[in-house]
Amino acid sequence: MSAEGQAKWSGTQEPASRPGRENVRERLLDAAADEFTERGFAAAKLQDIARRAGFTKGAVYSNFESKQALFAELLSKRSMELAARVIDDVSGLTPGDAAGRGGHAIASWIVAEPRWPLLVTEFGIQAGRDESIAAGYRRERRNLRAELEALIAERATAWGVADTFDARRVATSLLALISGLAVEHSVDPEVIDETVIGDAVTELFAGALSRARIDTSAAHD
Repeated sequence: MSAEGQAKWSGTQEPASRPGRENVRERLLDAAADEFTERGFAAAKLQDIARRAGFTKGAVYSNFESKQALFAELLSKRSMELAARVIDDVSGLTPGDAAGRGGHAIASWIVAEPRWPLLVTEFGIQAGRDESIAAGYRRERRNLRAELEALIAERATAWGVADTFDARRVATSLLALISGLAVEHSVDPEVIDETVIGDAVTELFAGALSRARIDTSAAHD
């Protein structure tokens, strides 16, 4: 008889394995994404996030020190997923093609998930009014800018313009542009549509690449 059969025969069962810490964190982050986007940052409750994930509220506090900390990590995770996807889309393309593809990828994300950029804006506004929120927001946004800067710099190296391409400025401008376009799209989606958003992001990339190529040429003369 198998061990499982013996356990059943004796009236006992193998204890269910407990989810690992990383699995718990991922489930909480996924549940938080749904709760925050549905209710907004201010109205979302940790007990409801825990319930969505299948845990008690204690599980949230075992992994995140506060609602602000939970959202800050979620913000970093979701933003880097977008950045990595955009960079992956443009890998191997010429600078001109990459600018257009990157703009389209960001535009399609804003239109497909309009509530998420608004949620980030809401959190930013609250951070500007509450220092306890601001500390976590600053930390994650600085980390995000640094990661995005590194990804952009990697592409600039592949295009041969690393010495003249200001990856930090582009990363900063891109994050600000995404936030602004998301708000404008939510208010007036018929005018600020996917095409308009894609064109704006493309122009940002194209302008930065054009300046870098001019500076590179001048340096070689």
